[in-house]
Amino acid sequence: MKKILLIFTNLRDNIDIVDEVLNREGREIFLKVVFLATDVIPRNFSTWLMYMGFLGEEPTKEIRDVIIKEIEKNLIEKKAELEDKLKQENIRFEILFIKGDVEKINHIIKGEKFDMVYTSRPKDSLFGEEKIDIAKEI
Repeated sequence: MKKILLIFTNLRDNIDIVDEVLNREGREIFLKVVFLATDVIPRNFSTWLMYMGFLGEEPTKEIRDVIIKEIEKNLIEKKAELEDKLKQENIRFEILFIKGDVEKINHIIKGEKFDMVYTSRPKDSLFGEEKIDIAKEI
């Protein structure tokens, strides 16, 4: 049985790619899904805040913390949605929700043997997101 890693972050949160992963890899897989909450703010959100006059070039710590909490809440909701979908489709899976930086993902990739690693294409970010080693973007 193939072991597949699927990664979602603040900038890579399109859970619809699960259907594409299942089409490519089949249904007889073990799917490990990691939702990584980072401190990265998507650029389109930051641009909107600047346009509306809420902040200057960079958000203050307080605003940044509120934004990050909302992003985490969104990821938790997507995690629950994906868990329901995978249960309905009888896919073997494990889902993790962790906080930190992309290095935590790279540690998981190096610590376990995966046949393939997928992530969705990243959204543009205000502060950037480190590279996820060997992940195939779809």
